[in-house]
Amino acid sequence: MASAHAKHANVVFTPSTREAFDADLDGFSTGKGSVKLPYGRPVPVDLLRGMIAFRVREHEDDGVLWM
Repeated sequence: MASAHAKHANVVFTPSTREAFDADLDGFSTGKGSVKLPYGRPVPVDLLRGMIAFRVREHEDDGVLWM
């Protein structure tokens, strides 16, 4: 899920996905499962791809449902 705001875009994953990438998200504001991507800063494409792949795997292989 993604949403746009005045100063950032927000991308939301499951809390378990966001937590798995804590070290990589240093410098980003995060919430329970969300990551704020400030406008004017490069989009961390490789990081987002990794998070998406993790989320797909945790759903397909581990059966982790949304929240």
